[in-house]
Amino acid sequence: MNTDSMTGEVLETDAVAESMELVPLNLAGLDEAALIEMFPTPVQAAGALIWARATNARAPKALSDYRTKLRKAQRDKKIAIGRAVKDLREDYPRATLTELRDLAYGADDRVIATLDAEDDAWLEFEYAKDYAAAIKEDIEILRSINANFRGEHR
Repeated sequence: MNTDSMTGEVLETDAVAESMELVPLNLAGLDEAALIEMFPTPVQAAGALIWARATNARAPKALSDYRTKLRKAQRDKKIAIGRAVKDLREDYPRATLTELRDLAYGADDRVIATLDAEDDAWLEFEYAKDYAAAIKEDIEILRSINANFRGEHR
């Protein structure tokens, strides 16, 4: 699937729709050859398991990198807020710290940019955590498939 860069809307293209095959709902009506075509070969299943394990081995470093990026974005946000509050203190000497922070969040371009960067870093970190969890789940499924293949091909 592609996304429209202006609106963020997810678009389905013909190439994507054509490359994706759906599993038919009438499995009982399919002949044995059609059913066999739907399932991976033992070599494909073993290859998928090897790929998933390699991806899983890289997950801790990737998560650490995304966590570091998130912490840096949070630190940058605190620094930008501090600088904005310091600058706003000159214009509003009688304002409380809470009022100055609120003004900084809404009016200072540096703070707004760091808020966006923090949101992006947080989303990337959450996506990475979800991806790592999905890979672990895939490994369990692939291990089960490979165990069944070993039993069938003895």
